[in-house]
Amino acid sequence: MNKYVIYFKKFIVGIAFVSMNSFATNLPDELLNAPIHLTSGKTVSLAEYKGKKSVYLKFWATWCQPCREQMPHFEHVQKKYGDSIEVIGINLGLNDDINAVNSTIKEFGLTMPMAIDEGGDLAQKFRLIGTPYHLLFDKNMNLIYQGHEADKSLDNKLDLVSRSQLEKGEIIDSSILIENESDILINTNDGKVHALFFTATWCDWYLKDSRPLAAEECILAQNAVNSIFQKSTNTSWLGVINRLWTSDKDLAEYKRKYSILHPIEIDKSNRLFHKYDIHDLPTILIIKNDAIIAKITDFTDTDKIIKIINNHEN
Repeated sequence: MNKYVIYFKKFIVGIAFVSMNSFATNLPDELLNAPIHLTSGKTVSLAEYKGKKSVYLKFWATWCQPCREQMPHFEHVQKKYGDSIEVIGINLGLNDDINAVNSTIKEFGLTMPMAIDEGGDLAQKFRLIGTPYHLLFDKNMNLIYQGHEADKSLDNKLDLVSRSQLEKGEIIDSSILIENESDILINTNDGKVHALFFTATWCDWYLKDSRPLAAEECILAQNAVNSIFQKSTNTSWLGVINRLWTSDKDLAEYKRKYSILHPIEIDKSNRLFHKYDIHDLPTILIIKNDAIIAKITDFTDTDKIIKIINNHEN
């Protein structure tokens, strides 16, 4: 065979290999096609930018102090790299609403697209365990940065990805985004009345300055549940603790602080919070035979809550 024909075939194969790998991604379709509903009304996904533009996702909350401290940096990233990197802010939607989000946008002059994760789907899919939470993807939608700090490490990756100068070794295995924590096992279809009390070990003190009313409600709620638990002996109680920045040690300290007697666990996989679409802390769900009987966020009248429970215990 003519040596030029051989060289030509190798050249074509090489082009095909480069072309194929230039659009390769290690993200599963579930993440690649996860809808991101922007407050503008537009819905986007990582798949839309594949082969076109890198993407930087930042999860945050208006009551999260480190998030607020990082907002000037966040806007700086948008101004400096907005043409080469799609910068998207994702509010958790936990103890937050559109008014609080818009107020923060105005306060810091934020100009990047914004989304509110109202159903918690994005937090669950991308394995959010604390805010602020940064995820950076190259143009091929490979994960190249995951972290919480707005530091030199993040800035370095942003600069490199904006100039497409990343090395292959800098790609992070996307399996770190796959949830590997065990679920809380609970059968709510056993004919019993179940009371699931959703709260956080930090909501009484961390929200004290940014959400004082919510902090007071957390204290009121836990004290109310302690009392109601002892008066509803036929109800199966479980305290479900939000996993954000919460360790087993934090839970142990919380139990001592409030002298908690009812069963309580950290929702380490976040699946109960996600399953029941919990947006507000604290919240009680009263469930019987898998049906939600009541959703309680007002803890000022314990007698009323006890009555709701007693009406379904028999």
